[in-house]
Amino acid sequence: MCGICGIIDTSQSLDPGKRDQWVQQMNEAIRHRGPDEAGYRSSASACLAMRRLAIIDLQSGQQPIYNPDRSISVFFNGEIYNFQEWRDTLEKEGDSFYTHSDTEVIVHLYQKFGMEGMLQRLKGMFALVIHDERDNTFYLARDRFGEKPLFYHQKEGKLFFSSEVKSLLEVPAIPRQLNEEALSYYLRLTMVPEPLTLLREVHSLKPGHYLKKEGNDWVQKAWFQPDYSGKEIIHSEAEAKEYIAPLLEKAVRRQMISDVPLGAFLSGGIDSSSIVALMQENSAEPIKTFTVRFEESTYDESPIARKVAQHLGTDHTEISIPNQDFSEDLFWKLIDHTGIPFPDSSTIPSYLITREIRSHVTVALSGDGGDELFGGYPIFQWWPKIARLQKTPTFLRQLAMTGVNLGRQIPRAASSSLLRKAGRALEAAQYEEEELGMAIQEMFSPADLKSLFGQPFQMPQPNLLANLPPAFAEWSEVRKAMYYRLTFNLPLDMLVKVDRMSMANSLEVRAPFLDPDLYEGSTRLADDLLIQNGKGKHLIREIMRDKLPEVVFNHPKTGFSIPLHQYQNAAFEKLAASLFQPKNPIYSLFDPSGLQAVVQNGLRQKSDTARQSVFRSSHQLWSLMQLFGWAQRFNVQVG
Repeated sequence: MCGICGIIDTSQSLDPGKRDQWVQQMNEAIRHRGPDEAGYRSSASACLAMRRLAIIDLQSGQQPIYNPDRSISVFFNGEIYNFQEWRDTLEKEGDSFYTHSDTEVIVHLYQKFGMEGMLQRLKGMFALVIHDERDNTFYLARDRFGEKPLFYHQKEGKLFFSSEVKSLLEVPAIPRQLNEEALSYYLRLTMVPEPLTLLREVHSLKPGHYLKKEGNDWVQKAWFQPDYSGKEIIHSEAEAKEYIAPLLEKAVRRQMISDVPLGAFLSGGIDSSSIVALMQENSAEPIKTFTVRFEESTYDESPIARKVAQHLGTDHTEISIPNQDFSEDLFWKLIDHTGIPFPDSSTIPSYLITREIRSHVTVALSGDGGDELFGGYPIFQWWPKIARLQKTPTFLRQLAMTGVNLGRQIPRAASSSLLRKAGRALEAAQYEEEELGMAIQEMFSPADLKSLFGQPFQMPQPNLLANLPPAFAEWSEVRKAMYYRLTFNLPLDMLVKVDRMSMANSLEVRAPFLDPDLYEGSTRLADDLLIQNGKGKHLIREIMRDKLPEVVFNHPKTGFSIPLHQYQNAAFEKLAASLFQPKNPIYSLFDPSGLQAVVQNGLRQKSDTARQSVFRSSHQLWSLMQLFGWAQRFNVQVG
């Protein structure tokens, strides 16, 4: 696990001394990603660098890693879980290796199979850069689901890249101009679809893509895309259990390979509990497990996690996060490490728990990806219902919306969650199918944005589902929702949080559910093996039924989130007041009265109403605080 960065200048137009100095500064800015050692390689065409967190082959895994004649080199961030399988195969074919590192397998596979052939054979999480000196070609690539990040800026054929935005901006030549197209996505959804970022001239390499220079431009090319087409569907539950259970067990076993201490997150949910159960089956010693304990009982799963740990016999640690524990220092740390506005408030407990875990282990396995592969999120049940609602005649939907609005005016119904959810569903059903994902999860509605800007707002075009697989229209509504989550929410929310917060504390986090073989297996499952009787992840529940205590299966899904409205202490309110001031570089874009309305609503609302949940009001405020804080921290310019 590491961070990588560099400048590629095949035209050799930059001053080499200045270029190399910039790269050293970039590399120092990601020291937290790899505190153990640094690697550099400077040539006429490029300066490449990395920071290493040593996990496998602690003695001889220093980068760059070369092929035998040193004509191919790689700088690599991540882990390759099937490296030993490929090493054994390649050695039988006559290849020789000079390290025991997983990284060395990459250059051998590249030399034998080429760029796309190599990528298709890797099973792991990664961002990497390869230099092929035989024709002075450079490639950059990112893993299938976006577990490891890679940002870049290109100008006149030159490429500047890094694992983190803050590191990239160590290069003074990179403009810090706000991308207003990306802003429209951020405000509506709190996320920006790749390759866009909120900086106009900084891009994110999309998951499952690699970057190659063509002419004077660096072009993103796809090597992987989630696809549910042409699969031989399994309908039998018995057959599905027999097929999926070994894939899940193998994924966990693969990801337990480590030369440093290893543990696991344990929330008490079905995903993390399943991972821990399979880890414990494959370990002679008690697995070290960690959970967060919240003061707010609605959000606290620690009692369940404790029962799971006792049932499995793990070495369990609880980390308490009290309400009112917000500090301005933590706010700025989150922005520094994400490098972008990131309104998912679960970054707060994620940062705190990874900091604590790092004092015990260097690697931790998590349950991330289980919901996306096996149908755990509520959206997988909402999407089909709203899709059916879209087919209802317009006048009936309008009539129903009128009834909802009248109901909201009845005092006894003022806090009705049923009315609120019905209203959200009817509003979402107004949009076209390609906009459905945005409509279901929007943070600021068109009306909200009009108030925020004091005028009608230019809404983002519905290109979140651009470049769809040809058979997308033929998929079930559940699979359409899964595709949306896998290509949008997973890489832009969940995996950002996991990577940046864990790397901020020099902790490697692995996600066995994102194993490529397990993913492919999940695509063959019939929908009713994913969701039954209103409960998601049906098949995983049945596979793990005899391995986990009953309490895991009986409690409702909560997700890893915090009661943000309970964290609004004096420091929180003071920070909010200081951010929304004319001195902020993006303040002029907004209507002051609209901003203050969001602030006041976000601070005052402490419970759900029939119009808006307390989650939404508090997170509307938090998303603007993140945006204004980021603009201030990185001196982002408008225009």
